[in-house]
Amino acid sequence: MTEATKEKKRRPIRPGRFVVPDDPKAEPHLVGSRCGNCGKYFVPPRVICLNCGKAQMEEVPIKGKGTIYSFTTVHQQLPHALVKVPYAIAIVALEEGPSIHGVITEDLDAVEVGKSVEVYFEKVKEDDEGNDLLVDKFRVVGK
Repeated sequence: MTEATKEKKRRPIRPGRFVVPDDPKAEPHLVGSRCGNCGKYFVPPRVICLNCGKAQMEEVPIKGKGTIYSFTTVHQQLPHALVKVPYAIAIVALEEGPSIHGVITEDLDAVEVGKSVEVYFEKVKEDDEGNDLLVDKFRVVGK
């Protein structure tokens, strides 16, 4: 395959938090693990369940919907940061149970504790081979 015919791919900027399917029409999704013994979910994926101690974990897709548990708005630009100020860093309580940290860059006036959010994926740059590197972000829904 020549450089001219090489197909551009989408990739996570840091593997492990979400999966980008090879099919360009399929949407990326967060990934976690669920205990086969007690049913508890974890994000990021784990090998041992922190609830029951069993090693019966399976990797599962996470819907990426939840509510804002807490947040702070950032106004100071960090050197070399990929996200521009202002933005919010939120603790999101996911529908499946676990909580994760997420970045919110859209509609900051709507960011409040208890608001519903959903994950989406955005290109932030290209790698050396020209592939799109994606990050996950959250946005408020049902304003």
